[in-house]
Amino acid sequence: MKPFQIFNTLTRKVEEFIPLNPPLATMYSCGPTVYLPQHLGNMRAYLFVDTLKRAMRLHGYDVRHVMNITDVGHMTSDEDEGEDKIEKTARAQGKSPLEIANFYIAQFQRDLAALNIEPPMNYTRATDHIGDMIVLIQRIIDHGYAYVTNSGVYFEVEKWRGPDRIGRLSRQSLDEQHAGQRLDHSTDKKNPHDFALWVLNQPSHIMQWESPWGRGYPGWHIECSAMSIRYLGETIDLHTGGLDHIPIHHENEIAQSESATGHPFVRYFVHNAFLLGMEGAKISKSAGKFPLVDDLTAAGIDPLAFRLFCFGAKYRSELAFSLESARGAQKNLEYFWEFAYALPDDAAAAAADSDWALDYERNFAAALADDLNTPRALAVALDLVGEAYRRQDRKIWHSLRRLDSVLGLGLEERRLAAQAQFPETVRKLRSERDAARAAKDFQRSDELRLRIIAEGYEVKDTPGGTLISPRRASLS
Repeated sequence: MKPFQIFNTLTRKVEEFIPLNPPLATMYSCGPTVYLPQHLGNMRAYLFVDTLKRAMRLHGYDVRHVMNITDVGHMTSDEDEGEDKIEKTARAQGKSPLEIANFYIAQFQRDLAALNIEPPMNYTRATDHIGDMIVLIQRIIDHGYAYVTNSGVYFEVEKWRGPDRIGRLSRQSLDEQHAGQRLDHSTDKKNPHDFALWVLNQPSHIMQWESPWGRGYPGWHIECSAMSIRYLGETIDLHTGGLDHIPIHHENEIAQSESATGHPFVRYFVHNAFLLGMEGAKISKSAGKFPLVDDLTAAGIDPLAFRLFCFGAKYRSELAFSLESARGAQKNLEYFWEFAYALPDDAAAAAADSDWALDYERNFAAALADDLNTPRALAVALDLVGEAYRRQDRKIWHSLRRLDSVLGLGLEERRLAAQAQFPETVRKLRSERDAARAAKDFQRSDELRLRIIAEGYEVKDTPGGTLISPRRASLS
């Protein structure tokens, strides 16, 4: 199998992925801040992570995956400015921050399930790991890269970066990084670029904890470092997130983690591009109305169509979304479903696939190994089904299921669920009819069609065979 390669933001190159302790691969993903529903732009990022994890597993890696849930400390700016996002929503809705976080965590997990996104090994809530953050902050202070003031504990950015002031991940100087941004800050900071590790003397903030420096709450950036170190170790293989995390959040994670541990923090940073509206603007919460998974369902679109829609574009490419484009992806989804539903029992139960299907498996894996080239992989999967139709040889089910382990369409589960709703006698009639059609015995085929209809089912002829469904009740 071709070595697995991925674009590493640290080096700006596509590199062979070699974990520290193969076949184990450790991966940390920046998860949601749970103050509003996660829109489809957010969900594209989580679909990318899920696809990456599945592709790595296909290539023999044992992926240990952790995703954080931010339920405190994320300000309305990615800097230290504004109000805590959770608390802002809590005040607006007259609820506690815990109620807000729990509500939107539950919605997030429902949306993940609708998109068939596998949960990580751990969802790590920031409020459950305050002690880990305090320990990590103290290590940073002890190593001389943070200082305590009346307003908080701050990381000394310029001391960490050195004379050139260039960020290792963004490759921007501090001046470039903050161009056009307001740098309002506490007057007791040494430098406006310094960011908060722990915030003090904010009596109006609802969520606060005791610390060696006083009662307060953590900054947003320290959360990810503390939780990734806790569960994955001081050096991790992969760290994922959106492109918007590069210049601030991920730069700050590198600085605070490596200043505390003295070890490299991440070996491969992998970032996904944005989902855009049709007008070309990034889909975001700040833009106002944003599309949700529930909007897909309301429009009659299966959420898995959005999964397939995202699979049809490279993760590093911007992707324009519309309901029309999602409906287009649903046609491909239904193409796979139709093949699975109409698959004869003997083809599904065959001990092995036809030899020609193995080439498609190899080409699918090779596409994924080439910097997660999902559009090419999707084309291979569609062509596998098409070739089965062209050859009139449907012994490809084992290969298609292996491809679906990455596509994530749940074809086996759907096939079994479809089969379960039909009695054995009807399934046998369908198999006999498929055999008659293949033999061009159309008289026998028509007779069997009428018998299936008499049993209370509708019959549809497809390239893959006889597709049956319960008859719809007529309207009186």
